[in-house]
Amino acid sequence: MTVREVAETLGIQYKSARNLLKRLEKRSLLAKKAVGRIAVYCGETALVESLLTKKRNRKVKGWERLTAARALLQREGCVSTYALRKALGVNSEEARYAAAQLVAEGEAVAVVIGRTAFWCRSRAAAEALVERLRETVHRLALSGGMKYATPNKILRIVQKDREAYALFSKFIPLSRMDEHFSPVALAFADGVLRLLYGEPMHRMRRKTVYVVSQPRLLEIDIRDRVDKDVVSVNIPNDLATALSGVDVDEVVIQAIEQLLQRYRL
Repeated sequence: MTVREVAETLGIQYKSARNLLKRLEKRSLLAKKAVGRIAVYCGETALVESLLTKKRNRKVKGWERLTAARALLQREGCVSTYALRKALGVNSEEARYAAAQLVAEGEAVAVVIGRTAFWCRSRAAAEALVERLRETVHRLALSGGMKYATPNKILRIVQKDREAYALFSKFIPLSRMDEHFSPVALAFADGVLRLLYGEPMHRMRRKTVYVVSQPRLLEIDIRDRVDKDVVSVNIPNDLATALSGVDVDEVVIQAIEQLLQRYRL
């Protein structure tokens, strides 16, 4: 099989197909031969078909996951990573990756409250959700006759209020039977209180107290792009010369694979 055949079969870019075949060749799973000016990779038929099938299946699953996440956002407006994970039947990392892809493609925005990340179909949807959360917490604080509010008190009232419980439980792990709330739930309630009343009056390790007052103007960071961390390193001149003209991404991939192999032993 040639690089072009693999790229067309898997529906990936030519460069990605070439890198894939190079990795398989270096693992001695494939052998490279030259037929005229064309590079042909050979191996056992069953092995080649198995490798291509697994790669194709992963790509199809990724596409299906992305499509499902897109449909969910359009239907719900906003979802948390927790809700997205439950809806797609995947782990948190896979759910975040699918949502981040939608943000990168301009089809979603990201909002973080406490430790909870939200993914919304638009900036307007994100602002509407945050405002609804603020209004709900303020209503609960006033109806409960609170002068001071803490995350734990707010969650206790949320458990008893049907509308508030339906809203909060869509985004964080919460049950009416909870006697102790998870750090994620407490951080979420703390984040909403902070957006509502500003900085806490009193903050301790296990207790944060807010003064119930007139709600402040809505201020929230809405991200419409995926931040990429750039890491700079200094390498020796002889190593820089050796890497000149080399596919650095391929070198990094090989290093990661060697580390993973070492930890598996």
